[in-house]
Amino acid sequence: MASAMRNAGLVTLALLLGGCANLMKSTDDSDAAWEKRQQVLEQIDRFTLNARVASGGVFGIKGNLIWNQRPDDFDMAVSGPFGIGAVSLSGTPQEVTVRSKSGTSVTPDPEAYLKERLGWTFPVEGLRYWVLGLPSPLTDAEIELDPAGRLIGLWQDEWALEFTEYQRAGRLELPRKFVAENPEVKIKVVIDEWSRLP
Repeated sequence: MASAMRNAGLVTLALLLGGCANLMKSTDDSDAAWEKRQQVLEQIDRFTLNARVASGGVFGIKGNLIWNQRPDDFDMAVSGPFGIGAVSLSGTPQEVTVRSKSGTSVTPDPEAYLKERLGWTFPVEGLRYWVLGLPSPLTDAEIELDPAGRLIGLWQDEWALEFTEYQRAGRLELPRKFVAENPEVKIKVVIDEWSRLP
């Protein structure tokens, strides 16, 4: 029952905000600003971020996230208080090594692995782009823009994202706070620091 209500709520949210996306994207100013932002952000092939993450729903985590992105690979670590629930992932989009207290495994689908083995999941594939305030180029997406051409709503791969705060990171303006939600989990991310940007 709760799952059905949550699904209905997400569908309603997507429909309501989807209408806003079409409205926001119809303004010439926000379109032009978004196209300019998008061109700059798509050139970012490396970064390091330090963030705090918390989730509820069926899968629950709370802790710190450190993400190092490089042009061809990445490594990230999520750790709770005193190292509880610590897990690290490294690799490429095609092959990811997952290390946790349960052991080390190599998988092409880290999200399913985390869900099955550790009881929580994380949108690893899309997150690499979402943290920059971009939709992933790998699948179709719907977006909502603010008047400055910044992403404030994103619907992609069964995830609904809301970007609520941006921050200066060198010459760029990148997300500071956002929420990612699907029918099973709601993840809140607060990025405290960006570094190693090109």
